[in-house]
Amino acid sequence: KMAAPALSLCRCPRAVAAARPLHLGPGSWAGHNRWSKVKNVKGPRDAARSRLFQRLGAMLRTAAREGGPDPSLNAQLANVMEQCRARNMPKATIEAAIGSVVGPGGGSGLGEGSGGARPGADGPS
Repeated sequence: KMAAPALSLCRCPRAVAAARPLHLGPGSWAGHNRWSKVKNVKGPRDAARSRLFQRLGAMLRTAAREGGPDPSLNAQLANVMEQCRARNMPKATIEAAIGSVVGPGGGSGLGEGSGGARPGADGPS
């Protein structure tokens, strides 16, 4: 007599289903590891980029304080702005760093009246 061939399991779906392991516990389902990989790669990269932009922003503020906010008249500021562009620093961030030195009125924040007292605090009246 011949032994039952291995294909006989395929003819009976219940026999195949019974042979599969049953996972009831917390399994690792397909696709659920993606965020941890993104987090572990993107997190350190973004932190390094943030440190770089902070350092470049400080260099921009120093250059604008020393030579003025106009890069055509301030060679050091123009050089730092080129470094920022080479490192893909956003234009809005560059302008904000220079604008923090210039102030909202357009003049430099280093003139008279910038002694640190809050507006309206002239003293006792």
